[in-house]
Amino acid sequence: MPDVSNLPADSAASVFPASAHAAPPAAGPAAQNGAQWLLRSAAASGLRVCFANPGTTELPFVAALDHVPQVRPILSLFEGVCSGAADGYFRISRMPAMTLTHLGPGFANAIANLHNARRARSRILNVIGEHMSWHLSADPPLASDIESLARPVSAGVWRADSMANLQSGVQSALREVLRPDGGIASLVLPMDMQQGAADWGPAAVACAPARGVFDESAVHTLAQTIRQGQRVLLFLGAGAMTTEALTQASRFAQLDNVDLIGETFPARSEHGGGLPSIRRFSYLAEQGHPYLLEYARVALVDALPPVAFFGAQGYPSYLGDPARMTTLSEPGGGGLAALRRLADSLGLQPARLQAPARISDAGLSDDLTAAAAAQVIAANLPDQAIVSVEGGTIGFPFNAMASQAARHSTIVMTGGAIGQGLPAAFGASIAAPDRKVVALQSDGSALYTAQALWSMARERANVVVVIAANRRYQVLQNEMQRTGHVLQRPDVQALLDLSGPSVDWVQLSRSLGVPAAKATTTSELRRLFHQAVAEPSPFLIEAVLP
Repeated sequence: MPDVSNLPADSAASVFPASAHAAPPAAGPAAQNGAQWLLRSAAASGLRVCFANPGTTELPFVAALDHVPQVRPILSLFEGVCSGAADGYFRISRMPAMTLTHLGPGFANAIANLHNARRARSRILNVIGEHMSWHLSADPPLASDIESLARPVSAGVWRADSMANLQSGVQSALREVLRPDGGIASLVLPMDMQQGAADWGPAAVACAPARGVFDESAVHTLAQTIRQGQRVLLFLGAGAMTTEALTQASRFAQLDNVDLIGETFPARSEHGGGLPSIRRFSYLAEQGHPYLLEYARVALVDALPPVAFFGAQGYPSYLGDPARMTTLSEPGGGGLAALRRLADSLGLQPARLQAPARISDAGLSDDLTAAAAAQVIAANLPDQAIVSVEGGTIGFPFNAMASQAARHSTIVMTGGAIGQGLPAAFGASIAAPDRKVVALQSDGSALYTAQALWSMARERANVVVVIAANRRYQVLQNEMQRTGHVLQRPDVQALLDLSGPSVDWVQLSRSLGVPAAKATTTSELRRLFHQAVAEPSPFLIEAVLP
């Protein structure tokens, strides 16, 4: 390097001529910068929460939050918690939240739970920080193709590489997340555009009302089939498992030839308090396919044709007989209206919901099993609770008892990407702080996003976490048996085992700020669950299962 210490300024400039990567001259502070305008536009459009894990390129956005008190910033220690929390928040509030992540690698950490959110048809506005636009051509270490990362989990991706594109991109992204059939919007926001002058008023985008559209002719034809006495299955998607829609669905109990079932992984469903019992369709092809073939007609209500979760030899990808499928309403459409019209056309009596006797946990053995744990929780579930289920260990037996529990909402893992349960529970608690959230969580999947416990502690989230601690990947062991594999080598068997060492969930939870205790018997679980639901703050119970 040449020594320029004694050269005049103009000589030094001749040694180091201006390059294409040089920063433009610094400008004075703007009355309103791009990040402030974005946040004010989001707030004017009804967005109130930003789940954030910022880095250096997002610091102007962080500073802008200081000027927009209408948007609540919530820190998460991992980007997958941000995206999972935004998903849970939307499922309960039906309003989108924002996420803030750091460049492509940070956004990549959020993708798994954005995959689940996309399958749930949740609407989220992702703000992805980016390098200074003039710096990108130098290919700095954290530069990446953010658009290629974002497109598979986004309904739309916009890059604000100019102030004009910032203005148009933000408005397009807000329209995407606020329309009823919208999806995930991702905005790539360079650091210099966050700081650039934005001398225009906030863009207030209205949330469009949903339209209850259904196929009138399909309803008419299905009514004729039912009148003829043929067996009909109403296959309900999440939009047909609201309280109002299930109230209409309960009218079909008057008919012996009509059954109800819910899709395997509904984004949200309502249960208990007299609503009809809706069990979830089996995700196993060898169970789901023959079940559908028992019916002359399968009517899809706010649902897509059922697909096998994994391909299985001897079974089709699309389960059942496609020729017997009829669509009354598309997902997010007019399931409520379709069920009402069908019931009215059949002359069914108005719904009269009567709450059944609550399930009791009296008389259970003190040997703590998954079924016993599910029954304790169902028997003692608070009214209007939100239940976040990830994993079948406790989740599947609980679902079988849900109709006998107090009225509650359930959210489940929609896309199969594990690590969703704890963040979604946290986001649900932010959306509805006055409702108790109960997370029924398998131990293996909880380790993917255990950082959510820290966010629960910081925000004093109203969440009870019940960890099903069986120290193994039970679902994979079941799949091994189902597919005929018998493992012989101990080191291969260990791939499906979580012991040696076993995670101490009580210590882990306490270290992240959430009080915790261990239950090894049914009576211990009952006592701890009573204690936990009585407090409006987070608590974790490690339920040690055989």
